[in-house]
Amino acid sequence: MNRSELIRLSIGQIGMVLSYNLLTMNLQDYFQKTAFSSNPNLAWLYAYTVITIAFAAGALSYLFAGWLSDRTYNRFGRRPYLLCAIPGGIVLILLGLNFASLPVAMSFIILSCLATTYAITYRIMYTAYFAMYQDLTKPEDRVKTTVTFGIFGLVGVAGAIILPLFDPKIQADYFTITLICGLAYIATVLFAFFFGPKENLNRTQKQEYISILRSIKLTFQDKNFKNYSLSALFASFTYAMAMFIIKPFIDWKTNSSLGTPESPRFPRVPVIPVNFMIIIVSLLPIALIIFYFCNYASKRWGKRRFYKWALMIGFLTFPFMIFLTNQGNSISLIIQLYMVIVVVLFIVVVILGLQNAILMDITPRGKEATYTAICFFITVIPFPFASELAGVLLSTINYNIGGFWLGTTTGSDFAYGLMIIIMGILLFISYLFLRRVKYEEVMEK
Repeated sequence: MNRSELIRLSIGQIGMVLSYNLLTMNLQDYFQKTAFSSNPNLAWLYAYTVITIAFAAGALSYLFAGWLSDRTYNRFGRRPYLLCAIPGGIVLILLGLNFASLPVAMSFIILSCLATTYAITYRIMYTAYFAMYQDLTKPEDRVKTTVTFGIFGLVGVAGAIILPLFDPKIQADYFTITLICGLAYIATVLFAFFFGPKENLNRTQKQEYISILRSIKLTFQDKNFKNYSLSALFASFTYAMAMFIIKPFIDWKTNSSLGTPESPRFPRVPVIPVNFMIIIVSLLPIALIIFYFCNYASKRWGKRRFYKWALMIGFLTFPFMIFLTNQGNSISLIIQLYMVIVVVLFIVVVILGLQNAILMDITPRGKEATYTAICFFITVIPFPFASELAGVLLSTINYNIGGFWLGTTTGSDFAYGLMIIIMGILLFISYLFLRRVKYEEVMEK
């Protein structure tokens, strides 16, 4: 792909990431405040379980999507699967309706069905989309194009976080936000469909028919792929936990009046007196710098080596973070909060920037969608578990544990500390599997 083609294809990332992050970062908070607010003790658990069901179903659809995409032989190639963004965008819009007037059980069923429909259509669409991108990318340009995708995706992340902040009343009705995000999702993917580069249709020479199960078995006979997919599994678990807890974590640290009379949440003492919007705006240029650093580092030291270094940095630094953002005066708390978020952001960006680029290095020609889908299946398996883990911990560990945290009045800090320790351990396991991946790497230009 030349630069113009890459930009036109990358535009689809904006809507994809915007809709995806709205679901993972914001909607579970909205669900627990509206649809499940009548049962405050289990509201977080219900909300995260909706996401858990959706991600579990979406993960399974990856296996079918990859097999189907690599065996679609027509003059359009994989491109028609991008049209799955249309039903996905529609159900995302419906997720913004306020179901508080319905019984909790009915709300749970409706929201689970809508979220699951979004997740399945998203996985089918994204498998074909990424396989096209993989098919069109030269080996020496993989990190550059992945970083470009990440930068466009960063626009979607920013939108998913910032849009709900413009109107305080939006917390009672998310429909306006999901309408904007759903339409953006449909529009950007359709732009990539109509104006993006066409895939290389030389691959459409028909292959011998094999079943889905045999396709999976043959893929896992590739030892490098097996080790890399296991490394990606544990790295993605860390990424998933970061995505699910970052917004509640920052809210918890910066808002001393969380909760309602029906669902009380004791205030933190002391609270960090900084606006949430300021934190987000200041982090966006940092994320951009990290993306560019990933591009430089992969050229300087190679993708695998830099990726291994990043995983070890996370493993060594994450445990120390449990002592930060809990001690000291307001100024030191602000500094410590930024330190924690920047370190987590660095690890997440490296995972996003390099994980897919290395996957392309080990993927045989003609099996782009199969390898992609199976690896994506493995990397999304942690999302339902991370979602449920966050829901359980935030619902149950909400009390003071023997004064474990100096200067706090509840145990929520302990819950977040426990999760970040788990994230550090997962990064170390990912590093061990990555060490076993051996292949001749094509260095970037």
